[in-house]
Formats: sequence, C-alpha cells, structure tokens
Amino acid sequence: MIDWVLTISAGILGWALGIAGMYMMSRKRGTRSSVKQVEQRLNEYQKQVENHFSKTADLIDNLTESYQAVFSHLADSAEDLLTDEQIRNQLINRRSREVTIKYLKSDNHEPPDINPREL
Repeated sequence: MIDWVLTISAGILGWALGIAGMYMMSRKRGTRSSVKQVEQRLNEYQKQVENHFSKTADLIDNLTESYQAVFSHLADSAEDLLTDEQIRNQLINRRSREVTIKYLKSDNHEPPDINPREL
C-alpha cells in the first residue's frame, strides 16, 4: 500500500513540477517576445529620427542654395542697374550695415540712426 502512495505522490509531484516548469518557460518566451517588440519599436523610432534629420539637412541645403541664388541675383542686378558711383554711395551710406531691398527701394537714402546694440 505504501508503494502505491509513494508512486501516486511521485506522479503528482512530477506533474506539478512539469506544470511549474512549463509555466516558467512560457513566461520566459513571453518576456523574450516583449523584449523583441520593444527592440523593434526602438529600431523603428531610431529610423524615424534618422529620416527626420536627413530630410531637415536636405531642406537646409535647399534653403542655402535658394539664399545664394537670391544673393547672386541681387548682386548681378545691382551691377546692371546701378553705376559704380551709386553702389559706392550705397555702401558708404549704410556704414557697414546690410544693404536690403527695402533700403534700396526707399527714396530717402540718408543713413539711419544707428542703435549701438545693433553694432
């Protein structure tokens, strides 16, 4: 009789240990899959950040090229439309400040009041 009790007890204990082992293995698989999901999301986010900065750099390059084209156009137009004396006078009147389109279009080419903070 004791042999049957020990055999049944060993069977129940083995069954319980098997269930516990399977439970632990399934938790590890779940943890691995959740870690893989987090890694995948991180990789996708890093790709988005890389694409963002790449596109930003391209847009800044385009902006720089546009600025250079406008500046070149203004320089060419100034050479074609103004005499050397007029250009010299404009530069002297501006006292090392920018010669802007707004300034060139104005009738009053008197040197503006210079704010010391702007120097």
